[in-house]
Amino acid sequence: MMDLDIVKAIQSISNPPLDWFFTGVTTIGGEVFFILLVAVIYWTIDKRFAHMFALTFMTSALFNTLVKGVFQRPRPYTEPGVRVPYESLNMTSGYSFPSGHSQGAGVIGMTALKASKRRYRKPLVAAGVFVMVAVPLSRIYLGQHYLTDVLAGLVVGVAIALVVFKVVDLMGDNEHLWTLAMVPAAVVVFLVSQSHDVAVATGAFTGFALGYYGEKRHVGFDVRATLGVQTLKIVIGLLGVLLLKEGFKLLYEDSAFMDFLRYLLIGGWVAFGAPLVFGHVFRRHQKTV
Repeated sequence: MMDLDIVKAIQSISNPPLDWFFTGVTTIGGEVFFILLVAVIYWTIDKRFAHMFALTFMTSALFNTLVKGVFQRPRPYTEPGVRVPYESLNMTSGYSFPSGHSQGAGVIGMTALKASKRRYRKPLVAAGVFVMVAVPLSRIYLGQHYLTDVLAGLVVGVAIALVVFKVVDLMGDNEHLWTLAMVPAAVVVFLVSQSHDVAVATGAFTGFALGYYGEKRHVGFDVRATLGVQTLKIVIGLLGVLLLKEGFKLLYEDSAFMDFLRYLLIGGWVAFGAPLVFGHVFRRHQKTV
């Protein structure tokens, strides 16, 4: 019962400003923020680094779903006295242990720390530490997870990041081939599970892996450009993501298979479709270094 007491103790300081703050913070560890972050890095900063980040996050998400299926721990808000600030949060599906958002925070935080070795050391270290502390805390405050859930999730996320970073380094210049070889395994995991979370993770991974292979072999898009062009790339690219994510829902009924297909298209657009468009539209405006 200590886990439950900790949730209630943290929620004892609840107030509207904190509700708003932690509801915003918690999105950092979720799939939507991840897709946006990978897309921006991939289109404007470093394709190879974005690939490593995507592979790490997807590996973490798949592992999290499989472990949750083993433990099947109910979420705290199913217990009397646990508060959920907004009704939409009370509709969160899936089990509680370990926390997927905390795993995602671990991956994002470690990615920020790795990036800080190249440039912007202090801001990136601060951002990484903030994410790894604030996101797990938000999950407890919002009644979505216990302390043991978020601690386990954070540790697993950090461990997976360290392992995948090393594995990607060993892949060398053939990282696109190794990533493509993982697609059949991802599809098998989806077919066996048939859950929403697995559909999203495996669909996005499959689309990104196929797109990354195609972009590296046939497009070779140069991310460098002027600030104005970079801004336009982000706007156009994210409009494409939004169209696929929300527009697809209007055409087909919600199901695990359609989630898989929707996120497969999103992953493919981010890795291949958008760079292909950018390469043609902004060819004359790319920045020479």
